[in-house]
Amino acid sequence: MQSRYLDPREVAALRRVCRPAIWLPLQIAIDTGLRVGDVAKLRWDDISGRTVRYTAQKTGKEGIAYLSPDTAALLRRWRPYSPDGWLFPSPSRRGGHLRRQTIWKRVKAACARAGLNPCGVSPHSFRKVYGVTEYHRHGIAAVRAGLQHSDIATTEIYALADWSTGENANRPLLRSDLPRILRYMAAWLDFSPARTKSNKTAEK
Repeated sequence: MQSRYLDPREVAALRRVCRPAIWLPLQIAIDTGLRVGDVAKLRWDDISGRTVRYTAQKTGKEGIAYLSPDTAALLRRWRPYSPDGWLFPSPSRRGGHLRRQTIWKRVKAACARAGLNPCGVSPHSFRKVYGVTEYHRHGIAAVRAGLQHSDIATTEIYALADWSTGENANRPLLRSDLPRILRYMAAWLDFSPARTKSNKTAEK
């Protein structure tokens, strides 16, 4: 089943019904774009202020991500409840970390409490929230770097998720959307005015 994008209203509804122990891993996923499995196995040694160092389990790539001030504050308040090495210790396995499957079940339960349709909602949905938010703030290249994608077509699935499955899914394209589309196409073609100018200078 493909995970769908959650719009800001849905994210706010889920946050209202979640205890910190349930919400914090999801908030970190929103901030960083990390897969929930990578969030679950974070250690306190991986956190320095608002900086998160990680190795993606799926690809083996190392990376650095950044927490928002709000998330960093939540994490500081959470610290006394997680005294061991893991940010999120397992509630059932001594010495282990929280499992991805447990987070998945918690998300589904939170949807029920918030009155949201759980179809398509999973922890991976929060990675799409990151993609859309980062795209609006910094563009497609930032999303691609943050999600460590080698293929821009894969990045599009996340960066434009609000157009395909979310709040803008049924909205027709407007003239005001043209700059956004052109920026995406330029990134997809690896084109920029500065690069074109330097190429012309080199040819002279």
